[in-house]
Amino acid sequence: MDVINVKSVYEELKKNRARMGTVIRAVRRGDLDGFTPPSTLVGEYNYPSVSVGVMFTLDENAQIYDSPKHWAENGYDIAKILSLRSLLINGKESINVKRPDARTMENITMATLSEREVQISMDVSGLPPAPLYRNDTAGGLDVRIRGFRLNENVRMGRTVEKVYYDRDLKAADGILVLYNDKVDESKISRILSVGAMGSKRKLVPTKWSITAVDDILGKTLEERVKSLHRSEQYFVKTGSFLGNRFTFIFLKGPWSFELVEAWNRDGAAIFCGDSDYEFYSGRKTYAKNTAGAYYAIKLAVLEKLESLGQQCSVIVIREITPEYFAPLGVWVVREGARIALSGDVERFDVLESAIDKAGQHIIYLKNLDTKSRLLHYERTQRGLSSFY
Repeated sequence: MDVINVKSVYEELKKNRARMGTVIRAVRRGDLDGFTPPSTLVGEYNYPSVSVGVMFTLDENAQIYDSPKHWAENGYDIAKILSLRSLLINGKESINVKRPDARTMENITMATLSEREVQISMDVSGLPPAPLYRNDTAGGLDVRIRGFRLNENVRMGRTVEKVYYDRDLKAADGILVLYNDKVDESKISRILSVGAMGSKRKLVPTKWSITAVDDILGKTLEERVKSLHRSEQYFVKTGSFLGNRFTFIFLKGPWSFELVEAWNRDGAAIFCGDSDYEFYSGRKTYAKNTAGAYYAIKLAVLEKLESLGQQCSVIVIREITPEYFAPLGVWVVREGARIALSGDVERFDVLESAIDKAGQHIIYLKNLDTKSRLLHYERTQRGLSSFY
């Protein structure tokens, strides 16, 4: 791990020492009054009896503690994000997704649907050691909820309210309605996770709901992109975010997509990682090699293609550098890809010129020809059109 990164985290956490002491003393009293951003976390372990958590802070400016889009837009570094998350309390309760406790889930659901911070009270027990990370996202103290109540009426956004009360609206359609109204994907996935949308409602583990939202939105945009004119040029776009380097190579031809991930474990410039891909007809199985990152980056790429008004085959190389030393969640690759894709692309008439340009940015993956299926097909089959 980079020494500078370790020092920056230490300095941020050191600033929080007094505030963390206040949090710990409040937990030990067992009766908490404060705010949820709003934020909930549904676990996947021991499904269908899962842990449902409500994130809680003593700070009335709670939204900043769980706002990935705000963090990305305002240039928060990893140390700052870890610092914020370390001050959260995760009040958890074990709930069966098939037979949830009605009263508890009503409060959790209402808090999740709120468009702003919600003042709440918790009766809690337990004070385990505070983990630095949990479930691929930074977290604070885990405590057990003995009682949970809302101290104010919840105000929902108009579209969120419509989706919540429409029991005939399918979950996939509700996700699209919220997305089209500019509701943040993190918010949409939480609403899906607590079973607050769709005709058949149930709790969904947060990790599953995040990927489900990205996948559903991606498939919708994919159909739009397939109707666009096929590009007659090659494009290249590069960028970085929180130690993640992105290189996008847009090839001529019909829509297809590939994500290649690379990193080095020992400081040497060698390839470690894997890839997933799909052709025009799409995937029929989960992208298990690159997991949630595949669907998150695919969504960002499709958004870019729609803005360009062109259809392409796209290869993405995500390189994870030592700077990205703490797992912060799938939002990092979604927002990072969007940031990297912002602005103009570089255009090329010749494939090799585009590959050479991309190669100037790539630091680990020096053998792209052997790692990228789409590039191999592009070169050996004179374009991908013969595969559709």
